[in-house]
Order: sequence, then structure tokens, then C-alpha cells
Amino acid sequence: MRFVPLSLTLLGILFGGCSLAPELNVPSIEEPQTIREEEVHVDQTWWKTFNDDALNVLIDRALTQSDDLKLSALKVLKARQTFGLSEANEMPSLNANASVSRQKTSDETYQHNRARYDEKAFNGTLSYEIDLWGKLSLQSEANWSSYLASQAARETVRNTLIHDVFSAYVTLVSLRMRLDVLAQTVQTYQAAYDLRAKQSRAGTISDVLAQQTLAQLHNAQAAYETLTQSYALQQNALGILIGASPKAMQEPYTLSPALPKALSIPKGVPSLLLEHRPDIAEALQTLKSKNALIGVEKSAYFPNFSLTGSYGQQSESLGNILQSSANKWSLAPGLSVPIFDFGRIEQRVSISKTDLQTALVGYEQTVKKAYKEVYDALAKMQTLRRQYALQEEELNAYRNVLALTQKRFDRGVANPLEVIDARKNVLSGSLTLIVTEQALLIAQSELFKALGGGWSTDELISSKESL
Repeated sequence: MRFVPLSLTLLGILFGGCSLAPELNVPSIEEPQTIREEEVHVDQTWWKTFNDDALNVLIDRALTQSDDLKLSALKVLKARQTFGLSEANEMPSLNANASVSRQKTSDETYQHNRARYDEKAFNGTLSYEIDLWGKLSLQSEANWSSYLASQAARETVRNTLIHDVFSAYVTLVSLRMRLDVLAQTVQTYQAAYDLRAKQSRAGTISDVLAQQTLAQLHNAQAAYETLTQSYALQQNALGILIGASPKAMQEPYTLSPALPKALSIPKGVPSLLLEHRPDIAEALQTLKSKNALIGVEKSAYFPNFSLTGSYGQQSESLGNILQSSANKWSLAPGLSVPIFDFGRIEQRVSISKTDLQTALVGYEQTVKKAYKEVYDALAKMQTLRRQYALQEEELNAYRNVLALTQKRFDRGVANPLEVIDARKNVLSGSLTLIVTEQALLIAQSELFKALGGGWSTDELISSKESL
């Protein structure tokens, strides 16, 4: 059996109105040294800087029709309504009541002449819980922080949605381009096989070489079918992201003929990362909410004061109900003092403190994750840029070989098969370059997402001025 310490109750009475929530100490995160001249400034509509109209249409459609955004908006609305309810709980409640009744008493119990009587009454009742220890205000504070956290969570959903639509679109364009290249590759292998088959029939080469070329042709055809399937699946995935109906998913999307050009992005991590990452803002508001809830639970240690009053009229006859003699009123102050509860309050406070510690670890984890995502995206971009440059030089070399081989063939020095082989190398290099360009664009999108999804120029300037 556990008793609530009397000293706590007396202390609460002496210092009534003080917040019972502990002081919140947000963990200090050691940030990297930032080169301000190389800060990455992400515009709120960063995808428009790629100058791709088809992409802009799809993202605008997703931002208005996405089911994920609709669900997150409803969560924000519910959090706002919960805060509104906690605000209302801080105010008195006034109820109006009216009643008409007819009763008959037992003639065997009550010794009077009247055994049946009527009663009419109406009155108003006022109830108010005195928030002496700040329980209701702390609950409102916790709910407000939860509301802000839900807004930040919705922004995270929005940023993720934009990144996913961008990635799906880029992948779809890449698949379309690769299908075009593979179609040319199939034609090239078909030409090579026709030539080998003709040579085999003439007896100038063995059947083995002809069959090897046929196998290459079937391999290219199978690759084309695999990409066709991937294209259809990616189109369905994009439809889900933009909130398309099942019927609309089967409709082809308008795509640009080529991938948008990758942007030139400076190196470095912006010093405003912690201010603009919505998941970090969500974790911080969760901290504040959990901290306030500790005070809510602690308030159960102290007496609960309430005040209930009513005033009205009561009469047997409706015609007399407005007379002063029909007045009735009551005033009922209430006091509830915890004596012993077998440790229930203590355990609830301990649970709230554990929730706060969990939120503290979650906040630190979120910050670390934020910087990791930025570093990962920057590392990917640096590697992919070098890889793209090398593959571009490789493709140019293959094109030069093809041009030279074609000239030799035109002069009768090279045979048709050399031209076909040179063309196959060009097509293979083109496929590789498209895949790398796609990866580079997605890495840039990941960087924009990791940096918080963008902020306006005014926000950037005001934040710098405050430093």
C-alpha cells in the first residue's frame, strides 16, 4: 500500500498554479563545420527547375489527389480537433434542463391525503473544474505540440510523395528510352543473324557461329519483353502515387522524349538543416508533448477542486413556476484528495518519464538519420557524376569506332559484320548511360528530400539574419 506524500499536497497548495512539467532540455547535437559559401539552397518547388512540363503536371496532380496526403491531412485535422477539445475542457460548462413529471406515492407508506402529484421544473447547471495545478493547461500544451507534430508529419509525407513521383517519372522515361534502344538492338542482332545465317548456308562459316548470333538475338528480345513488363508495372506504381483511379492507371502518361538534365548542385550541408527537416520538427514537438504529459500525470498527486452550481424554478403548477417562491438553487464545491492508490499515480508518472526518454532518443536518432541521408545523397551524386562522365566518353569512343567502321565499309575495306558489331557497342553504351543518368537524377531528388524538401528565399534570408 502506497500513500501519496502529504508534503507533496501541501507544496502544491502553497505553489498552486505552477507548472508540474519538468524543464525540457533538448539534446545538443554536434553539427558539422559548414562552408556557408557552398550551402545547398533547395527551392520549395525544386522539381520545376528541371523544366519538364510533363513532370510538373504529374507532381501537381499528386499534391491534390494523393491518398497518402489526404490521410495525413485528416490526421492533422484530428490533432487540431483534439487540441480544441482540450481548450474547451479548460472552460466552464453550462447546461439547461427542463422536466415534467407525475408521480404517485404509496398510500400504505406515506400517511397524507395526496398520493399523486405533478412537478414542473427548469434550471441551469454550471460546472467548472479549477485548474489549480495546471493539469488542463498542460494537457492543452501537449495536444498543441501533437498538432504541430502532425503538421510536420504531413510535410514529411508531402516531401516523400514528391520524391517518389519524381523517381517514378524518371524511371518511366528511362524505361521508355531503353525500350527504344533495345528495339534498335533487336534490329541490329536480327541483321547480324540474317548475315550469319546466309554465310552458314553458303558454307563460309560454321553453324555454331550462326546459332550463337541467334542466341544473342533471342536474348535481346527477352530483355525487351522484361523491360516492357517493368514499364507497365512502373506506370501502375505512378498511378497509385498520383491518386489515379483503376481505369486511369491503364491510360498512358505524357512523357518527355528524354530524361531531364541533371542540375549543378554545390557541395556542403546547409546549416539550416535542423530547422527545415519536417521529421526533426516532428520529433521536437513530440518531445514537448511528452514533457507536458508528465505534468498532467503529476497533477494526480494533488487535490482536485470542482465547483457545481445550479439555479432554476420548480412548481407543481405551471402557472406558478415563475414566482419567486418557486426559486431553487444549489452550490456544491467539490474536493477530491488522493490518499493511497497502491502506486497507480507513481507508475503513470514513471511511464510518462519513460515516454519522454524514448522521445529524446528518437529525436537524436532522427537528427543523425537526417545527416546520414544528406551525406549518402551527396556521395551518390559525386560518384555518379564521375561515372556518367566516364561512360559518356566511352560512348563517344564507340560512336567514333562506328563512324570509322562505316567509312571503311563504304570503301569496301570492312565487312558488314564489323559495322553491326560497332553499332551493338554504341547501343550497349547508350543503355548504360541512360541507367546512370536515371540514378543521378534520383540521387538529386533524394538530396532535395533529405534537405527538408525546400524553403523559400525569404525564409532563407531571415534565418541567416538571425544567426
